[in-house]
Amino acid sequence: MKKTIFHIGTWALISVGIMMASCMDDHDAPDVSNYSITKETSVGDPTITIRDLKDKYASVFTQNNAFTLIEDDEIVEGVVVANDKGGNLYQTLMLAQYDANYDMVDPARCIILAVKNTCLYPYFAYGQMVRVNLKGLYVGCYSKLPKIGQPYYTSSNNLRLGPMLFELCKTNIYLVGKPSDYAGKIKPFVLRDDSHEMFKDPTYQNYKNSPMLVTVVGKFVGGDDKTILAPDELKDAGMGVDRDFKVGNTTITVRTSTQNEVSFLKMPKGTVRLTGVMSYYDGWQIQLRSVEDMQKDMEIISE
Repeated sequence: MKKTIFHIGTWALISVGIMMASCMDDHDAPDVSNYSITKETSVGDPTITIRDLKDKYASVFTQNNAFTLIEDDEIVEGVVVANDKGGNLYQTLMLAQYDANYDMVDPARCIILAVKNTCLYPYFAYGQMVRVNLKGLYVGCYSKLPKIGQPYYTSSNNLRLGPMLFELCKTNIYLVGKPSDYAGKIKPFVLRDDSHEMFKDPTYQNYKNSPMLVTVVGKFVGGDDKTILAPDELKDAGMGVDRDFKVGNTTITVRTSTQNEVSFLKMPKGTVRLTGVMSYYDGWQIQLRSVEDMQKDMEIISE
């Protein structure tokens, strides 16, 4: 199976379709000041952390494609550290665990929250604390990627874990505070070379550590300051393009979907810093969240 690119299908509620049009066409956020798509009263206090959720359902998270229905009120909380604003993450949010004792989020304690809508970022901004009641939803893996969502049938009639229905945001998701309360506390792992144990230790290649928010410093193989990341003519069956990226002596994959802002970024021929969603399939791969996630400013890299 080809590496997943969080590209599962296209569906949106007719009631918000017109409002979403400007988001998709002009990349301008719609006015959401008088429109809430999430629950307006609390879904309850958190009952389980992202880390403990993964441990509790390890039997499904350790499989390639598996999921289970949550039948009780299990409430998980996390900060949005990735959304679809750049167009590269489709129907996808990534939540990171927050620990008030340390006044920061843990970029290694993450899970994907998949929602069936083509424009999520105006409602789930970077830094927004999200509380999710999992009752009626499913947890599991799609191609080894831990996520929250609902099952769907693929074009090959295979049942896979896809995004939750958009209208369930109104009953299962509550927004806590404002994005500005947490955005400044999000610090990705910075990997300047391949000496970190995640590149050496096989235990890092499991559900506990995938996905995570990271920054990697290295060079594109074939970078020439001219070739774009994901030209449409090179797309595979998953509607994406893989590029090799060297971190020290280790090669990871930069996975990019086509026809979005990120896909038209040119690959530098020198040292570059990438930030994004790191996950593991048959090797480590990273997906950029927006065009700002690629930086080649040497002053920044040398920090």
